[in-house]
Formats: sequence, C-alpha cells, structure tokens
Amino acid sequence: MYLYAIEFLVRVMVSAVALWVAMKLTKEQGPFLLLLAAVAIAALVELIAIPYVGWFVSPAVLVVLISRWTTAEVWPDAVLIVVITWFLALVATTGLKMVLA
Repeated sequence: MYLYAIEFLVRVMVSAVALWVAMKLTKEQGPFLLLLAAVAIAALVELIAIPYVGWFVSPAVLVVLISRWTTAEVWPDAVLIVVITWFLALVATTGLKMVLA
C-alpha cells in the first residue's frame, strides 16, 4: 500500500516538474504550486474514474486546469503544454526506473 502511495507522489512530482518545464518552453506563466495541484487533481481523476476512461479524462482535466490557472489559452497553448508534459514525464520516469533498477 505504501509503495503505491510513494509511486503516486513521485509520479505527481515528476509530472509537475515536467509541466513547469513545458510552461517555460511555451513562455506561459503560472505558479508552481498551482501546477502541482493541477497535476495531482488530474492524477486523482485518472485513478478514481471508471477504468479505461480515466486515461482519457485526465488530460482533459489537466488542459482545463492549466487554461484556468495560468496564462495559457485552451487551444493551442494548454494542449501543447500537456503533450510536452507527457513526453517529458515519460522520459523522466523511464530514466528514473532505469536508474533504480
């Protein structure tokens, strides 16, 4: 049980840092704590939603939260930020798994 909680927290932190980097790459503004909250909410939606649907709902929630809590517009800024975030988080978590293995 504790392992899942630690994995969730690490995933949220890695995704929040990736989101922050994506925001800097797209030159949008937003406080890190709100970005961390947006990632945590999207991750919780993914966990709580109906299986196989949460994976599709979570990015939509993240796009909406980014567009409301930052200077990014929904299209194309927030969508581009989410795509960049997914890529950066995937690279970071894969690297982290390789280091820990």
